[in-house]
Amino acid sequence: MFFGIVKEWERHALFFLGRFSRMVEPGLYFKVPLLHRVLYKIDLRIISYNVPSQRGLTRDNIPVEVDAIMYYQVKDPKAAILNVDDYHAATRMSALSAIRDMVGKSTLDELLGERDKIGLLLQQHIEEFARRWGVTVHSVEVKDVIVAKELEEAISREAEAEREKRARVKLAEAEVLAADAILEAARRYDGNVTALQIRSMNMLYEMCMEGEATMVFVPTERTIGGMPSFVGVQSVQELLKRPREEDKEAPPA
Repeated sequence: MFFGIVKEWERHALFFLGRFSRMVEPGLYFKVPLLHRVLYKIDLRIISYNVPSQRGLTRDNIPVEVDAIMYYQVKDPKAAILNVDDYHAATRMSALSAIRDMVGKSTLDELLGERDKIGLLLQQHIEEFARRWGVTVHSVEVKDVIVAKELEEAISREAEAEREKRARVKLAEAEVLAADAILEAARRYDGNVTALQIRSMNMLYEMCMEGEATMVFVPTERTIGGMPSFVGVQSVQELLKRPREEDKEAPPA
């Protein structure tokens, strides 16, 4: 044919008698049959590549499988066809090699907790090679890190122990704060009987408002420092006998 059509996202490599002539831009172009040949059609869109699972040992000798996805794009079509025989295969092989190398240099905690950082390092490592054949790596994302079930149970127990440790520390800190607050309140009530009595009345009011109290606090003669003391059976009997004793002691009219 004497003409060809290039799509918007493509570039055609036109060769004249085996020599590279030019990269044809989008649109209609003319060529001489037998003299001009289009040997490559380069796609300039971003290509997503699902990297197969790569097995390896981490730096702390734990076997894992890593899944990743890579996004790359041809920026220099001429370099992509002249500097490498298959830029797709070259880019993907470099991704496989980079992932296996990164697994061996990282610990399990880094693989699980610093995926963004590892993805950035993988992108930079792959792009060092891909730049030679006109390919730009936009991003590499670590999708999943798979470990054995036995190790998963051990990791879960370790995480649970870590959470329990943090909970105990927080509880101890709360106890310290509560003790400090109680000591400060005691210093404020020390020597101020009126304030202590007002506080005792508030406590009694709160207990009555809740409606779930099982003990009754009544001010008695045994009250110390304005605080109410709860009445037991013996105290109740004493309160009931007191009016009778008073009546016996009273002189007859």
